[in-house]
Amino acid sequence: MTQNGVVTKLLDGGRAEVAVERGTACGGCGGGCETCVYASRLTVDAENAVFARPGDRVVLESGSGGVLGAALLVYMLPVATFFAGYAVGAALRLPQGPCVLTSLAGLAVGVVLTAVIGRRKQAPRFRITGFQR
Repeated sequence: MTQNGVVTKLLDGGRAEVAVERGTACGGCGGGCETCVYASRLTVDAENAVFARPGDRVVLESGSGGVLGAALLVYMLPVATFFAGYAVGAALRLPQGPCVLTSLAGLAVGVVLTAVIGRRKQAPRFRITGFQR
């Protein structure tokens, strides 16, 4: 995944701080909808592979695998544990009411696991790959 940004300052270890405009859900209509209110600037720490200087407009690259992995974690783990809880209740031949409770318990376990794993995951890594034209 690539994004454009502006180098704001140089950091130690061949890294740079880069200001990136966060996109909007509507694609940036310029204030014609309420979504544009949430557009803002983020600063990210990026590997400065092209020796960019403050004020340079640059192209950032980040792996999309981390984003997809996070989405998979957040959406699929709770659903999977929900169905696992239901399967446990069905395997124990519980009546319908308690079987729903095991499903909800599985969902709760999934949400807790998602929070625990999510805290341990590293933030996405960015790399400056070139200058903007």
